Amino acid sequence: RHCLLLAVESCQYHDTDTTVAAHSNLSIHGKGGARKADDHYSVWACHCCHVWLDQGRATRAEKARAFESAHKRQIIEWRKIAQDSGEPDRFRKAAQRALDALGANADH
Repeated sequence: RHCLLLAVESCQYHDTDTTVAAHSNLSIHGKGGARKADDHYSVWACHCCHVWLDQGRATRAEKARAFESAHKRQIIEWRKIAQDSGEPDRFRKAAQRALDALGANADH
């Protein structure tokens, strides 16, 4: 999938080989100490953007804004996947679980 974080000039948006689920670093999303935020608080991010989110020099506020913007795009993508009969069933179910956990179904 394409990067949704889009945080750095060197974003590898078109190189989907490096895309991973980048989890929120915000405590409001369950991040704390060695605990990672739940999967429904993640966004697709290329290697460069993921490194920026976890180790970059931006302020916490800048990273929070970037993550929140990307998470809105992620919800839109999960909605598309959940409704797309052409997607593998496991992807559709995973997308629907994330939407359910967030209370972000299309009718909300």
